Amino acid sequence: MSTHDIELTDLLSKDYELYHFSETVNNKTIGFDYKLKAGKLKNRNAIRILEINDYPKEVVREAMEISDKLDKTYLANKI
Repeated sequence: MSTHDIELTDLLSKDYELYHFSETVNNKTIGFDYKLKAGKLKNRNAIRILEINDYPKEVVREAMEISDKLDKTYLANKI
């Protein structure tokens, strides 16, 4: 299984070894090194990728708002 869903990786970490691919996001490009790395992905670029691909500003804004809410809920549940 592959996921960039950080919360999901926490649920899976007890039953699976975690690996990830990472990307580099610059201005209007996304680069991949295609190297499998051990552990959980530590960054989130999905919304930036939406912007790069010219998704409507409303979609990007709503995605940011949802992400912020999820982050707050996630952090509150970790305490």
